[in-house]
Amino acid sequence: MRTRVRRRLSLGVAIAAATLLAACGSSGIPTDASLKAFCKAGQTFSTVTKFDDGVKAADKLHDTGTPKGIPADARDGFELVVQLVTDAKNQADLEKRYNKLTDKEKKSVNALDTYIAKSC
Repeated sequence: MRTRVRRRLSLGVAIAAATLLAACGSSGIPTDASLKAFCKAGQTFSTVTKFDDGVKAADKLHDTGTPKGIPADARDGFELVVQLVTDAKNQADLEKRYNKLTDKEKKSVNALDTYIAKSC
């Protein structure tokens, strides 16, 4: 009897968590930014030269999000770039993390670059 209750409780918690993640988006990055706001935040990010300024710009990217209709691989690249920068401890750590990207992850960053070049 106890095992059945635990299973139901565990299943209920898992379903609730999955529902919350689906509703909020697992990354928490908005998907409804205007193209203008997206491009402006991206332009600011691309011009920074100091690590701390890059982290602030990446936080702005996170808060701005991506426009509707961005290809899935470009969106993945966006999320990856934001995460790489905001999770890094310093410039050396960022470079180390970037060098460890898989080919698939690098392709998503390239897809983001292509999207930006076409859209902004």
